[in-house]
Amino acid sequence: MTEERLSFPRSELRRRTARGAVINGGFLAGTEGLVLLQGLIVTVILGPQAIGLYGIVTTTAMTIVALKRVGIDEAYVQQDEQGQEHEFQRAFTLELVFSLVLAIVIAASAPAIAAIYGDDRLLALTLAVAYLPVAFALQAPTWIFFRRMDFVRQRLLQAVIPVVTFVVTVPLAAWTDLGVWSLVAGPLVGNAAGILAANRISPYRLKLRFDRDARARYLRFSWPILVNAVALLVIQQGQVLAFTLHDGLAAAGYITLAATLTRYADRADMIVANTIYPAICAVQGRLATLEELFVKSSRLTMMWAIPFCTGFILFAPDLVHFILGDTWIPAIVLLQGLAAAAALQQIGWNWFSFYRAVGNPRPQAVESIVMGVAFAALAIPGLLVWGSAGFVWGRVAGALATLVVRRHYVRRLLPGVELVTLGLRGLAPVAAGAATAYAFRLALWGGDRPLWQALAEIALFLGATAAVTWVIERPLIKEASRLGEPQPVAA
Repeated sequence: MTEERLSFPRSELRRRTARGAVINGGFLAGTEGLVLLQGLIVTVILGPQAIGLYGIVTTTAMTIVALKRVGIDEAYVQQDEQGQEHEFQRAFTLELVFSLVLAIVIAASAPAIAAIYGDDRLLALTLAVAYLPVAFALQAPTWIFFRRMDFVRQRLLQAVIPVVTFVVTVPLAAWTDLGVWSLVAGPLVGNAAGILAANRISPYRLKLRFDRDARARYLRFSWPILVNAVALLVIQQGQVLAFTLHDGLAAAGYITLAATLTRYADRADMIVANTIYPAICAVQGRLATLEELFVKSSRLTMMWAIPFCTGFILFAPDLVHFILGDTWIPAIVLLQGLAAAAALQQIGWNWFSFYRAVGNPRPQAVESIVMGVAFAALAIPGLLVWGSAGFVWGRVAGALATLVVRRHYVRRLLPGVELVTLGLRGLAPVAAGAATAYAFRLALWGGDRPLWQALAEIALFLGATAAVTWVIERPLIKEASRLGEPQPVAA
């Protein structure tokens, strides 16, 4: 079945997966760097008012678009039906219908957004971005290459959008009087180019194919993922609203900064999870292989994620004092607390991929409900009673609660995996790095720490963490780096 699904021998699966991680990592770094560069350029050119207008519109639109990520693409990758072109068309039909509904929701929200912010310009701008859910649905042919683990073709297609958007947006912003509309025109052209490219090389036609049985099958797969998306949106939007109401607009800025910086902790997880998901689907029924994939992918992602989060816990005060400025001092505890919660959440982060691969995403909905309840019952009351410190302790407690749920379901599916042991293994290198940095700090104790000392401590932390990681994970690092050697996956 692996050969039919992937069109290459099963003996190449390990090599293809490792190669895919490199491709996906390079794509993520390149596209996010291009988007960041575009953002900086147009911010300088257009000024804060135009960026503020577009920010209101895109935040609203992308919040609604986030609800579209209900896993229809993953359900398509997971299934193994006969007649794959017809199956792709069934999945695409459901995705398109759902996207049309969300596009209507965005358009319908336009008058309310304009009224809430008291700016009539927001009406036309919001209507102008209402097409986004449909545009994303029309790029569905990338699912086919994802299922086949043809990551080069998948990522090249996805790269068309940010590249064309950059090439169109920046000149329009710099050399025309379009102003904020250049930020609308660029993505419109970029998405149109992405749709044309995807459908030009797609092996299957985009065609509407309604099927009651397929609809029921995909909806059974998707509703738990929708629960997860809603829970994440409640937390992301709820914490900003709570801080705004409790302490004003500046406090909302502090929590936004903390959430924005710490969200990069899951980048390695996203790369690995996106890479191995088709492989997990291809080796169903091989328990030893699934446990190996879970343990090794978790260890690889923790090598990045846990040191990244620990760095914020240790050095957030230095980031504020030496770079951001003293006006951001209230954000320190939020940076540290959200980093601690994020570090806990990285332990076995991609467990849901293994349940989705067997067609049972419901356990993720359970974890999402626990996460949302913990946020409402612990973090928000903590904010009201003890301020920012109470909020972050509530978030940490919520992360621990979700880990309890996660461990239960991981043990049920993969009985040979123990999350506690896995987590301790991931924490060992950063514990050594933190001890080295703080030993140096104690040796030079006295007065304010100058910049050179803070930089030296960061270097010691990174060096010691890397050294211990190499000692503990050397075989895994060497295995992941041997991209050109075909190695069989365990049966």
